[in-house]
Amino acid sequence: MSREHPYLSIVIPAYNEEKRIGRTLEGILEYFAKRNFPFEIVVVDDGSRDKTGEVVRSFINKGFAIELITGERNRGKGFAIKTGMLKTRGDYALFTDADMSTPVEMFERFEPYMSRGVDVIIGTRKTRDSYVGKHQPFYRETMGKVFTLLSNSLLGLQVTDFTCGFKCFHSRTIEPVFGSQRIFGWGYDTEIILIASRKGFRVQEVPVNWFNDEATRVRLLKNVFTCLEELYQIYKYDRQGFYRL
Repeated sequence: MSREHPYLSIVIPAYNEEKRIGRTLEGILEYFAKRNFPFEIVVVDDGSRDKTGEVVRSFINKGFAIELITGERNRGKGFAIKTGMLKTRGDYALFTDADMSTPVEMFERFEPYMSRGVDVIIGTRKTRDSYVGKHQPFYRETMGKVFTLLSNSLLGLQVTDFTCGFKCFHSRTIEPVFGSQRIFGWGYDTEIILIASRKGFRVQEVPVNWFNDEATRVRLLKNVFTCLEELYQIYKYDRQGFYRL
């Protein structure tokens, strides 16, 4: 992996991921080492209380071009994503979950759109050509559908899947989108897609394969009211014109 200007930056938010982050980094490094372009990895440790940082530093000590950003306290996945994306140097920046529910090989489905200069490319599990190898529990899938319906209806969007954690942004979108991001909880996905849309960037959904990880950190029932509150806050920010500045 070269330390020259990267074509691709990969951002991984991590919170108490010591058991998974090593395997995830190994998989990403192995995959992209076979590609004919320079890349970088940015791991954002969102205030972990375990040895997540130590595991990442062990890779850095081996000479891999990985940057570790460490937060003093847990501020939410949305904050970790924002922090990491604003640190990227690549022509494109891809963020992916530490559990790799979307296999890194799905990046190949994004590449045709990247070569055409599409601004924002987001994975979807909800179209005909997508594949869900292991489903979420019924209540989580149902709440996800309700959240998607509410988001589209309230904000005037037409997105099939807001919350798939596999999204890629052209460098020209990074500061306008993530510099304007205000939501750091579960609603951050909806907010960044809305910001990109309001600022005139083209958003392209691409079907991906996806496998539910039963060890996920998301506790949907616990966070459902927070999600609704965040969605309403996004609606208010949009009505006030914050996302068009």
